[in-house]
Amino acid sequence: MNDQKEKNSEQNPIPLKNDKTMKLSILDQSAIVTGQHPKETLANNIELAQWAEELGYESILFSEHHGVPAYASSSPEILAAIVLGQTKKIKVGTGGIMLRNYPAYKVAEITKLLASVFPGRFVLGLGKAPGGLKMSTLALNDNKLPTISTISQKIKDIVAYLSEDTTITQDRYDDLIAQPQHLDTQPEVWWLGSGNNSAREASKNGLGYSYSHFLVDEKENASVNLYKNEFVPSVISQAPRLQIALSVSVAEDYDTAKRNAYSMAYQILEARRGLAPSPLIHPDEVEQKIQDSEDNDDFQQVMNNILIATPETIGRQLSEITTFYAADNFIVMSNIYDKESRFKNFELLIKNIQ
Repeated sequence: MNDQKEKNSEQNPIPLKNDKTMKLSILDQSAIVTGQHPKETLANNIELAQWAEELGYESILFSEHHGVPAYASSSPEILAAIVLGQTKKIKVGTGGIMLRNYPAYKVAEITKLLASVFPGRFVLGLGKAPGGLKMSTLALNDNKLPTISTISQKIKDIVAYLSEDTTITQDRYDDLIAQPQHLDTQPEVWWLGSGNNSAREASKNGLGYSYSHFLVDEKENASVNLYKNEFVPSVISQAPRLQIALSVSVAEDYDTAKRNAYSMAYQILEARRGLAPSPLIHPDEVEQKIQDSEDNDDFQQVMNNILIATPETIGRQLSEITTFYAADNFIVMSNIYDKESRFKNFELLIKNIQ
């Protein structure tokens, strides 16, 4: 994002109508702050979910990571179950369960159990990323590299188990059912991705598509349009449901918002280079690492992908993205170093789009 353009927009903010149709959710990666004990991070996950519920967020989803010191949670479905039990109305789920690591049958059983106990509140997000580096993938798959080509079948099987259609799996597992049966409400199911292949998986299986805008360098809607145009209705969803995943930093002034984004941007930069991300480091340390280094250009590119805003400008920025993608459903990631600033970020975000 161009600093001067953003500062000019703050001086002459574009008036916004109150858009109460926009849906906001949170992607919580359970990011550990340097020096913080993981149990404190997990306690913060619960506290943030309760705060998000009070603020009026649609949902909060937890991500899956393995063998990575930057994150505290390896089991988003367990964390989601804990948080569901300590909240009342906010939707809670996975963002997402990484299918290369698990059999479809077990994922379906977990989903049906949580959807039965918390009808209308559990959200199943699925993805194909490894959730860690090679060693953790091997450990999760009994020292064998998983076959990515099986993921399409796993998605079909999960939909079949949720809809209790045994014809899809009968040639392999006879009339096997996933329990508990007879759900009152089908859970939301989202496929996470950022390319055409992911869009096709979501569309042909009748799932929601959560498009990872924060992973791409430019706004691009080819896969989004593919998803909408090729969508096949299913028991999960009768019509396309599109969600845009963003990385966001909002503060009372632009310079603070920009500085708050440093720690998150550095963590993203590490991941892009195939490294196990480190716990969040202080913005001052990020500045020292990046200044006059060969990483500076790549770091600035990552920063350009983060929505950096003030209360006066965040609504306009989201409205621009809504117009571009023809979508008003957002899930935001804000791995901000300081807890108070992170919680305030989510407050400023939702209060200035409603």
